[in-house]
Amino acid sequence: MRYLTIIILLISATVLKAQTTRVADNNFNAPTGPNVYATIQAAVNAASPGDIIQIQPSPTTYGNVTIGTPDLTLMGIGFNLVGKDIPLTSKMGSITLTNNTDNTLDADGTIITGLQLTYLYIGNNTGPAYTLQNILVENCAMSYIWAVSGSPTDGIEVRGCRMWDTSYAIYSTNYLNNAVIRNNVMNGSINFVHSSPGNNLITNNILYGGIYVNATGSNTTILNNNFVGATGAEAAFDTKLLDCIVTNNIFFGSTPSIGNTGSTSTNFQRNVFTNNISFATGDDTLPPAGGGTGNTGSGNIVATSPSFVNVQLLNTWSSAYEFTLQAGSPALNAGSDGKDIGITGGSYPFTTPNFEYVTTPTPTIQILNTSTVINPGDDLPVRIKAKSN
Repeated sequence: MRYLTIIILLISATVLKAQTTRVADNNFNAPTGPNVYATIQAAVNAASPGDIIQIQPSPTTYGNVTIGTPDLTLMGIGFNLVGKDIPLTSKMGSITLTNNTDNTLDADGTIITGLQLTYLYIGNNTGPAYTLQNILVENCAMSYIWAVSGSPTDGIEVRGCRMWDTSYAIYSTNYLNNAVIRNNVMNGSINFVHSSPGNNLITNNILYGGIYVNATGSNTTILNNNFVGATGAEAAFDTKLLDCIVTNNIFFGSTPSIGNTGSTSTNFQRNVFTNNISFATGDDTLPPAGGGTGNTGSGNIVATSPSFVNVQLLNTWSSAYEFTLQAGSPALNAGSDGKDIGITGGSYPFTTPNFEYVTTPTPTIQILNTSTVINPGDDLPVRIKAKSN
């Protein structure tokens, strides 16, 4: 059955894209043959630009992998296993995106989808300095993304991911530009520590950690997020926020400042707060009081519940939470764009208010019927029912 599943996926990928599809499979009954490898690293080492590496679900982790070849796709089954016949993930250690020693190749155009991993390291240098470009990370569960002491990244999108580390979700001292962080659930903080401003968007996320933006003149837009925390115990912004646009967000228990009870720090300046809602935070004032000079805004709704169906004022997320806005919610159609305030509005609304129900794009074989006995030389009649997610 496993061998047949791989063949079907190979045919599908070949017809649609015409790249070579390689399979990493470390299960005890893994098939053998061309383009099948016991480790992800072996598949990556054999790959050419544009290849797809499908990582089979397994009870055993695949370990770490380093990628220095452009336009590779690493594809797992996803981390939401509801409805799967065999509830195993494509689980591995860390992924490092880098270049080769003479800088003739790097990991530009990498797509990482449907994996459970520990860390993603971006912009590491094997050779000279370079700019990593056009990275997509989607439908993955991981600890955090780390971009430290390496090269800049121009164009990364992180969407539909579950980031479970309580300290950091994304930590970058390398320059990030054109980053889009959307539709994720993040326990830890998003830290843009680099001092040069980048054109970055943080939108439609459920955030239990803060956001840190260090660059003066930042082009960071913070849009349609739900900041959630225990009443007055957390701050939505982590010790520094400069020159940001903060629009259509819900602050639910998480104070819209860099201090649990408001900020008086000069690290919190020149931010524009528009059409946000604050409720049950340490200081519901919008725009936040203190913080030096230049924090302005309009259209904010202060100390009013957004009327979620079921969300607790706690600093831990639960799959039982329901972020649907009830009838009469002040967030309905109240954003600066005429859409909802929070994750159900904006350009990237959550398709479902409960993150656990987000499906994986990888098809699975649901029913496989064959004859009981197949004689040598006979045809193999097969009836397959595939479930599209």
